[in-house]
Amino acid sequence: MTSALSAPPAGPAPTPALDGLPLTVGLAGREVLLVGAGPVSARRAETFLEAGAVLKVVAPRVDPAMADLAERASDRLVVVTRSFTPSDLDSPWMVHVATGDPHVDAEIAALCEQRRIWCVAAGDAGLGSARVPARTAVATPAGLVRIAVDSGDPRRSVRVGRHVARSLATAPAGLRARRRPATGWVALVGGSGDGDLLTVRARRLVHAADVLVTDGAADAALLTELDDDVEVLETGPGLPAARVAELVATRFAAGHGVVRIAAAATLAARARELDAVGVEFEVVPGVV
Repeated sequence: MTSALSAPPAGPAPTPALDGLPLTVGLAGREVLLVGAGPVSARRAETFLEAGAVLKVVAPRVDPAMADLAERASDRLVVVTRSFTPSDLDSPWMVHVATGDPHVDAEIAALCEQRRIWCVAAGDAGLGSARVPARTAVATPAGLVRIAVDSGDPRRSVRVGRHVARSLATAPAGLRARRRPATGWVALVGGSGDGDLLTVRARRLVHAADVLVTDGAADAALLTELDDDVEVLETGPGLPAARVAELVATRFAAGHGVVRIAAAATLAARARELDAVGVEFEVVPGVV
């Protein structure tokens, strides 16, 4: 560490573990400085790269994991093998500090505070002005749902995030997209309409749908689980199957997510009807 840090400005009071405002930061194309090049910094560097950031790593010694990452991402990651100097703070939008020395980490965090640069302190979250929460994601028909958890305990946050993801994957009520996408999606679900006999995938699609098309087989309990604004089209013998397929195509073209529930014996016929109107769709067989 250089002598330039021998008398740092007084830093802020330690940030309480759960103090602050959760938000998403756009790092694409912006510089992030990582002070320290150990395994922790290497893992965090991967996270920043996934967010589109441009990285500068400053450290007198470089862990093999960081060296490997620098080779694979040479267009957006540069490693400078020396100690930190205050001039390193001239260009980054955010700083990640993990030198392994609590005193040095505190000095750099204090300089970041003076320069009004967001700082993540890996060794002691209270030293920094920002934190990176535990993150996971759940794929839904309407798109990816990202989950971030900050509980003050990193390991607990990871466990909570995984639990939330599993819960959403198996009981996905409320996962519908409220902002209409450019194009919709269609799923042909086989089954009797009994909610207890739907596969996990089928239930996820039903709860994500804007429109549910059924021949009347869907049970009342399943319908009560839907959001109030979900359109339910109950088709009967008087409505030609080709017309039903046209209704599905119209909703699809308007950007809606559509689930068509059909008895297993008629699944192939319903698929041919959707093919005839040029709609791409997913087939989810029912429980036999």
